[in-house]
Order: sequence, then C-alpha cells, then structure tokens
Amino acid sequence: MATFFGEIGPLSSRAVDDEEIEDQPIYNVTIGTRPECLDMKADCKLLIFTVGAQANAFIESHVLSDKAPDTVRYLFHIHYTLNNSTGESTTCENDLKFKPGPGKVANAVFIEPNLVVCDVSPKMPDEIASEVCELILSQINCEEALILTSCHISHFKGDSPLMADEPFLKSLATAKYTVKHTCSIPHLSAPNFISNFPAAVLTLFEIKKKGALCVINYVDRDSFDILNVQNFEKIFSEDLIVKLVPNKEAVSNLRKAAMKKNICDSNLYI
Repeated sequence: MATFFGEIGPLSSRAVDDEEIEDQPIYNVTIGTRPECLDMKADCKLLIFTVGAQANAFIESHVLSDKAPDTVRYLFHIHYTLNNSTGESTTCENDLKFKPGPGKVANAVFIEPNLVVCDVSPKMPDEIASEVCELILSQINCEEALILTSCHISHFKGDSPLMADEPFLKSLATAKYTVKHTCSIPHLSAPNFISNFPAAVLTLFEIKKKGALCVINYVDRDSFDILNVQNFEKIFSEDLIVKLVPNKEAVSNLRKAAMKKNICDSNLYI
C-alpha cells in the first residue's frame, strides 16, 4: 500500500489463488443528500476535513459554534457497506464484529460564503479512502483544502527517543500549497508518514495541482482531552486562503463538550 509522498507499505503477492481473491472485502460506497441537492455542487475557497474526535471538537467549538443557523447548510453524508459471502450488506465495527446497516464515514456542511467543513471517520477502511475522497470532491468545488487529524505520540519517529508530555503539531503540504503560502508548523520529516484518508486527500490534490495542508496533532492519549484539542489553535495564525478566526466562546464551548463527553462515558453501561 502506498502512502503520501512515496512511502511504501507491505505488498501482497500477485500469485494468489482464486479463493484468496474471493476473500478480499468488497465495499459499496454511497452518498446521501436531500433531493434538491443531488445535482448541485457547493463552491467554496477552503474545504476543511476533520479526521477524528479531537479535530472535529476543535472546529465545532472554535469555528462553527458561533455561526447563525441560516448560514449553515447541510450538504451530504457518505456511508459504506461491506458485502459478505452471503451477499448481505453489513458494516464493520471495530474490526471485531459485524452489524447490519450503513456505516457513515463522512458528513459535510456548507458555511457561507466560502467554507465547507467535512467530518470524516478515522476508522474507514483503507481500501475506500481514495474513493470517499473523490466522491466528496465530486460534490464540492474548492480552491484549497485543510486536513486536521490526530495521531498518538508513540507513532512519531525521530533520531532520539521522544520524551514529550505536551501535544505538538507537524504538517505536510502539496507542492502548490508551499508555493503560495508560508507554514509555521514544522514539516513532518521522514521516516514519518501519513496514511488512510489524509494521505488520499494530499495525493489527489497533488495530482490536481491544488493547494492542500495536512496538520497532524501528536497527542499522548487518544481519548477526548481539552489540552489536545486546543493545540490546534496554532492554525489560526497560519496563512490560509480563508482566514479562520476563533469565536469568543471557544473555551466555554470546549468545556461543555468535555463535560458532555464525560457524562456519556460514565453512562456507558446504562
């Protein structure tokens, strides 16, 4: 499997039996929207992808929460199903069991006049990442993209053992983005790389010769944490095509989200 900027993952042999080919998962990716939006494409300057709960919480609390309802318009959602050997469609949950029904992997809203936010599941299968990305871009005309995602600090590779108690940001950008913009977030150097949906976005935008910036938030815990979410605030000083401005109630909104998250976790078995 290839990842962005040429890193190569494990490759399987082409010398396989037909039975092994039949065992490969087959996914059906579909899009859902309102009937009046089927033949419409959203035009925007900046398309923001939030991959994971922390990136989504940041955009929700710092960017979207102060928008008037009449400036926010639902666009579409994307889901996938897995065809099993019996021909029935099921959705994979945590790679351990299956349950009937669609698995939502993306949800997009339009923020007038020049911003679209698309929340993407970090658990989508690698096999459909490029297809989902292309399907999203078939519905949205954008000039540039910003991808926000998180990764556990244990995955970061450096010359010396990493001893960091606080989250830190790294970035990858397409060639077109680096020509038009300056980026103060340190570059993600080899042998580190990104994969799955963020890699699919950067690869597609590189092919299309369009600007895209991916910001990776390396954190010490995967669960919801206010400090980790707030670390994304550094993007407000970035030279983006659309100047993002934090709303005045960002901290309060984030605390409310954290409280709600804690309550939901404590009621897990209720």
